[in-house]
Amino acid sequence: MADFVLVHGAWHGGWCWRRVVEILARQGHRVFAPSLTGLGDRAHLLTADVGLASHVDDVLAVIETEELSEVVLCAHSYGGAVAIQVADRMPDKISALVLLDALLPEDGRSLLDLDTPERRQAILSRVVETPHGPVIPAAPAIIYALASPSDVAWVDRRCVPQALRSFADPAVVTGAWRQIPVLAYACTLRFQPADFRDIAAQLAADGHFRVSELDCGHDAMIDVPDDVARLLLSCADAVHALRPQRADSATGEMLS
Repeated sequence: MADFVLVHGAWHGGWCWRRVVEILARQGHRVFAPSLTGLGDRAHLLTADVGLASHVDDVLAVIETEELSEVVLCAHSYGGAVAIQVADRMPDKISALVLLDALLPEDGRSLLDLDTPERRQAILSRVVETPHGPVIPAAPAIIYALASPSDVAWVDRRCVPQALRSFADPAVVTGAWRQIPVLAYACTLRFQPADFRDIAAQLAADGHFRVSELDCGHDAMIDVPDDVARLLLSCADAVHALRPQRADSATGEMLS
């Protein structure tokens, strides 16, 4: 049995992992798919103080309060900026880090800083002032290139605006996360922007990452949940294979 913690992307919530959660849970694994503050079933908690650090604290709290160890931590898209900071804070608790079309944060820089000036301006032009602080409305789900029109409609129904601060706050990253035993990155092929495929190509040359492709839209956990579950289970198996074997003191049988 393995413990999985799944981190969703921008505007989404824990709901988007439903199909993957069901697959893993049926096999006896424990799976946690929290909604980040101000999103999903926690949309009512949005305030002007919610930022990137709030979302990092959300995931840290799940791992700490559930007393998890040897976690397979998986993040999608914006969630990469969250999960890498979580892994950086507690690398001893994370046995595998799996990134799906995920952003890679840089220390001292915000996600907006990592965009081109043109794209940053395009994002900022969409900001809406609300009583709960400035937010960025959810992108239309059609851009995610999902295979099923009903899934496009589902994502449109469930996505909510996200606090601007989560994109504007600088990340805090030391690089400690790179000591995690199993690192994996999967990019999707049908999502039009090439950003994540470019990241995958860079990481393929890194030597520390297992890099793969998924023939689906950006929301892989919705489009191809079986493929995502297989990827997660393969990473859990890779962790298991890395564990030193020990002999049972009574029988001499090798145990993992």
